[in-house]
Amino acid sequence: MNFDIHPLTREDVQELRTWRYEEPYTIYSLGDGSLEELQAEMLDLRSPYFGVRNDVGELVGFFNIGTSALVWNAGEPGIFLDATRQASALGLGLRPDLTGRGLGQSFVEAALAFIREQYAPRQVWLYVLAWNERALRVYERVGFQRVRTFTQENRYGRRDFVEMRRDEQPL
Repeated sequence: MNFDIHPLTREDVQELRTWRYEEPYTIYSLGDGSLEELQAEMLDLRSPYFGVRNDVGELVGFFNIGTSALVWNAGEPGIFLDATRQASALGLGLRPDLTGRGLGQSFVEAALAFIREQYAPRQVWLYVLAWNERALRVYERVGFQRVRTFTQENRYGRRDFVEMRRDEQPL
C-alpha cells in the first residue's frame, strides 16, 4: 500500500473521532472529550499531527511527532524533546478496521521515512502500553529497541508503558 502523508485537517480530526477500537484497544479511540480540545491539540503545528491516506484517498491512519507523542504533559509543545534537537517522540494510529492485518510495519516505515526527511532526528522514541504486544512486535521489526518499562499516570489513569528507541542514520 502506498501512503500519502499530509498535515492533519479539521475534517481529518472529525473522522478520527468516529474511529472505535475493539477491546482491549478501546483506550485508543478518540471520541471522548470535546472536538474543540482535540482539534486544538491535533492541529497545533508546534508538535504536528499528520494524516495518512491510501491510494484511493481514504484516511487510513495518523501519526504525530514531538511532545504530543509523550504520555505525560511536557509543557510547551515542540518537535524535539530537548534543546539539542537530536530526539523526537512518535505516536501512531492505524484505522481500527486495518489493525491486525499486516499493515503496521509499512505504515510505521512510511511515518519514519517522512519524519527523517522532514525533521532529521538522530533518535526516535515511542511509548507503548506494556500489554500491547502486537504494537511492540511491529516496532521491534522496524528497529526499535525496548529501553525500559515504567508506570505513568495520565488522563487515562495509571498505566505501564514500554519506552522504545530507534537510532536514525543521517541522510
